[in-house]
Amino acid sequence: MSAPTLTAPPARRGISADRIAVPFWNGILSALGAMVIGIIGMFVALIVIMVAFMLATGHMPSTNPGHPLLASAEVIVYIVGGAFAWWRLRAIGRNPFRRLTGSDGRVLLIGVGALILVHVGTAVQLYYTGQTKHVQTGLEHFTVVSKVPAVTTLSIALVVVATVVLAPIVEEMIFRALLFGALAPRMGVLAGALLTAILFGATHGDLVLFPTLAALGFIAALAYAATGNLWVSIALHALNNALGAAVLVAGSLHHTSR
Repeated sequence: MSAPTLTAPPARRGISADRIAVPFWNGILSALGAMVIGIIGMFVALIVIMVAFMLATGHMPSTNPGHPLLASAEVIVYIVGGAFAWWRLRAIGRNPFRRLTGSDGRVLLIGVGALILVHVGTAVQLYYTGQTKHVQTGLEHFTVVSKVPAVTTLSIALVVVATVVLAPIVEEMIFRALLFGALAPRMGVLAGALLTAILFGATHGDLVLFPTLAALGFIAALAYAATGNLWVSIALHALNNALGAAVLVAGSLHHTSR
């Protein structure tokens, strides 16, 4: 017997929790389950890839972020966690994906404007705190460069797939479709958006960039609540990540070429 489909009430203008609601405990536990399964998948993937590499080459692979080992594991994490999150959304009867409309496009443009302001604010924050060279926690030794050009190309491709494609889709399913979808009907849209934004920023483990990451989560949540279309928040997330990935990759290539 197929799961019942959650049918949204007649479309409303403006931000509404009705169009994004999922059952409270189902959404909370599904979001947590996707994160736990993703973490388990990461450790399993790292062990398998490291053992396979050592058997094939006789030495340890590089463990720097950006190199194929960690980049491949990251791709696997997002695939495994994302598959679970999508399964739970389907089981709940919620499909947050639909074709973009003109109103979605207007919300997206407003979101892009808000993100620009956030990044301007971040630049000012880093300047006045003397941390203009700060790199997000965990990416301090990021490099995509290898002695073999084909491996460098593979590294860049894996980073783009993981950071710009998979991360926005999976993280938006977990934090916005499941977690925010569960909290907003209970707490209200603004309170739910704020709480999930704080959790989203905290999971990245970077105190310096926490305001920026939390602001991204807050903007993405409001965009999702305003449209009921997860593609809008995914697009905002992807644009933000594309900027960060471009800076990291370009910096890695420039540093090595000197």
